[in-house]
Amino acid sequence: MKKIVKKFSSFGLISALVFGLAACNTESSGGSGGEGGKAGEEVIKIGAIFAETGPASTLGKTQANYVKLLQKQLDEEGPIDGKKIEIVMQDYETDDTKAVIAADKLISEEVVAVVGATQASTSMAILPKISGAGIPLMTVAPVNPEAKNIYQMAPSNLTSSNLIVEFLKENKITKVAWINARDGFGVDGLPAFEKVAKENKIEIVAHEEFDATATDMTVQLTNVRKENPEAVIVWSRTPGAGIVARNFKSLGFDIPMIQSSAAANQGYLDQVKDNNENLFVIGSKLSVVDQLTDSEQKDRLKQFREDYTAMFNSEPDNFTAHAADGFHLIIEAIKAGNTTSEEIHNYLKKEVSEYPGLTGTFELKSDYVGPHEDGFAVLGIDNNNWKYSE
Repeated sequence: MKKIVKKFSSFGLISALVFGLAACNTESSGGSGGEGGKAGEEVIKIGAIFAETGPASTLGKTQANYVKLLQKQLDEEGPIDGKKIEIVMQDYETDDTKAVIAADKLISEEVVAVVGATQASTSMAILPKISGAGIPLMTVAPVNPEAKNIYQMAPSNLTSSNLIVEFLKENKITKVAWINARDGFGVDGLPAFEKVAKENKIEIVAHEEFDATATDMTVQLTNVRKENPEAVIVWSRTPGAGIVARNFKSLGFDIPMIQSSAAANQGYLDQVKDNNENLFVIGSKLSVVDQLTDSEQKDRLKQFREDYTAMFNSEPDNFTAHAADGFHLIIEAIKAGNTTSEEIHNYLKKEVSEYPGLTGTFELKSDYVGPHEDGFAVLGIDNNNWKYSE
């Protein structure tokens, strides 16, 4: 087995695995404007499906940006064994139906692997198409796949739940309320948390749900308050995550609110600006890299951030990192001489034992879903920026 321990910078600084060529309609192609390689040059296509526009663009925009950076770096490095790598990106506009159409298009273009989709529900929608075609799918949102060729780049709900329970135990909290969006991601979070909570004698005293497009969650929070929880846990993406946090502060709660990794982005910070005491999220160590002690992980994260910031004058987040890990694993497989979907899958499953990604350490040969906890932590907010505590 190969234990991949390369730093992201080792691949021509492809840690910044570029992304999302914005173009007309819903498709973008990397490198040479979608014209493919030079005459006689073989082109290997990698597909990407992200929410560059629409409500989920608060998560998907940096992923789409990343395609641009990756394609630029790939073009600068030149062909691999005479083969040019081209990223074909589809913007599904936060519409699952359009994502399924995008998956069909990528399959017809004979991509060797796909990275996406931004949302959990969208990933599950495209999964049957991609898996059925025998194409490796690197999901960038938590999913519960029962299919082959699926690799989860985002932390699982179980991993996130373990981190939250550690936080609760450290703060001697034994009674919590749970609030989730009524969508694929929101609903999937509770079963994992219930399992870990029960094992650690933590009681869920209230459970409320809200529509993912709701603009006020005061009723749900009022119901929660009646049960006197010692903390409130929320499973939703922005903008809903920020709305429920603002309602929470307006109602004068003086207990912690802990949100999932789907709230760990700049959009959420902007929503709760200047009123964010006792608000926490499951966040990537990428977001607090300057606060980490020196290590190889810190070096990888800093290089990735610097490459992205140099091109976009803004910082990447954990959603960008999920996409980067997916692309980088595919490219590692191609560099090792694997140029078909089947070869890439076999390489990832049989030749890669451990991979130190931006999101955390992956064990692809095992049935473990998603990265380990080493890439994430419960983050607080200080001076409107993420705060890390050991």
